Amino acid sequence: MKEIKISIAGASGITGIELLKILDRHEYSTIITVLSRTFEDKKISSVFQNTLNLNKNKNIFFKNFFSKSDIKDSDLIFLCLPPGKSMEYVKYLMENDYKGKIIDLGSDFRLKKPEVYEEWYKDRHILKDMLPRFVYGLPELNKKEIKNADYVANPGCYPTSVILALAPLLNLKYLEFDSITIDSKSGVSGAGRKLKDDYLFLNISENFFAYSPVKHRHIPEIEQELKNISESVNKISFTPHLLPINRGIFTSIYVGGTNIGEIIDAEDKIRAFYEDFYKNETFIKFINNDVPKISNVSGTNSAHIGFMADYRTSIIKIFSAIDNILKGASGQAVQNMNLMFGLDEEEGLNMLGNYN
Repeated sequence: MKEIKISIAGASGITGIELLKILDRHEYSTIITVLSRTFEDKKISSVFQNTLNLNKNKNIFFKNFFSKSDIKDSDLIFLCLPPGKSMEYVKYLMENDYKGKIIDLGSDFRLKKPEVYEEWYKDRHILKDMLPRFVYGLPELNKKEIKNADYVANPGCYPTSVILALAPLLNLKYLEFDSITIDSKSGVSGAGRKLKDDYLFLNISENFFAYSPVKHRHIPEIEQELKNISESVNKISFTPHLLPINRGIFTSIYVGGTNIGEIIDAEDKIRAFYEDFYKNETFIKFINNDVPKISNVSGTNSAHIGFMADYRTSIIKIFSAIDNILKGASGQAVQNMNLMFGLDEEEGLNMLGNYN
């Protein structure tokens, strides 16, 4: 396998920094360009000398934008950008005859209906014709499509934790779901590096609260992908919370339905189905009727999933834990890259974790 020449837009944000760490130990990657308007003309090692211990990429300088030669030489471009910005970069790349692959870690190409994007993000989508060309990059569900893709929309962190947890259950097509209630909790890194009162140490430390409890932007993404699995899914109830920790997501899901009793009566069969569904997936660990913990996935590209049936209330309870920056962002992006270039899915992602 020849080297993959990579460029990164938004390389100084939280997901960009994590991407740099992974790619620095990735055998086949060579980073040729990193963009950051904040740190233009500064060397990576000087900007993040205490937090980013790189080897082969430490002497790269941040640039303000892609040059024509960057576009010509790049085999793959990662976009680690806020809503509305990725489409501007993709437009520029297409206008300059870019021939390589793109992985967008932002939100601009996840939703397949432009009117849904515009409703939830309050912004006009300028590349509607490109939306069908981006594959939704959840490797455990869309592996074949990702392998053949030139453009991948990396899933959001919350949707990753939710969809992976629900996918096996929703694949039981005879079930009908009356309600799917999702309660998610994320570390503060999920908000990125932007400065906001809620994210200041004095406000987040020893604190805990819900945010965007009615219309969080990840709702249409979750609904879109769940409906692709099961037509019985209509609308979900989703409430995110902010934890006073740096990283990680813990999601609790409560599922009710008209024939959910059939599932509860067949609890052992469901557990067996979960195990079989993910038996060949390196990064998914089904822990049966145990409850996953953020500490067990922090610093890894893994997702841990637990399943329980509440006989008293006839509710299915599903729990998942991921690292929001890795499996919820940069780690999953590299997992997608590996699939797109025919590499071992684990390349660059063999991480021991923060608490192991």
